[in-house]
Amino acid sequence: MTAGFKVSKATKEDAFGISEVSFEVAKEGIVKEFKPEEMAKILSSELYYVAVAKLDEEVIGYAMSTYSWGKLHILDIAVRRDKRRMGIGKALIEHLIRHAVEMGLPEAYCEVRAENVPALNLFTGSGFRFRAFFRLVGGFYGLYLPLKAVEERLSSCA
Repeated sequence: MTAGFKVSKATKEDAFGISEVSFEVAKEGIVKEFKPEEMAKILSSELYYVAVAKLDEEVIGYAMSTYSWGKLHILDIAVRRDKRRMGIGKALIEHLIRHAVEMGLPEAYCEVRAENVPALNLFTGSGFRFRAFFRLVGGFYGLYLPLKAVEERLSSCA
């Protein structure tokens, strides 16, 4: 694990760094590329919650979510290629889960492309369950995490 990285709620000051990560990861076809001004607009909106991972003040990853159907919908998770497999993605997901529990939401969910095995492993390793398989655009899985058990686990650790 990379010692010293920190995960927190993203601010408008993180927009440029997040856009750099999105530019790098978008080349892999995993996430959308965001321009700094697009990301600044997202970060100023109450419709989104974005977590950012930093190492020595450099943005090395982010996770973007929104609120849909009274639940937390995880839209994107991206980590710089040279920083993967170090626990950063898992830390970003855990941050979003804690946020959803604090908001009193009943569930977090996401969609993952069928061929994105590392992301499927990341989400299932964080407790997400398979809900559905969709055949659109090459196929993707719908995963969900009921937050009641997570909330109980977090409160017993406090």
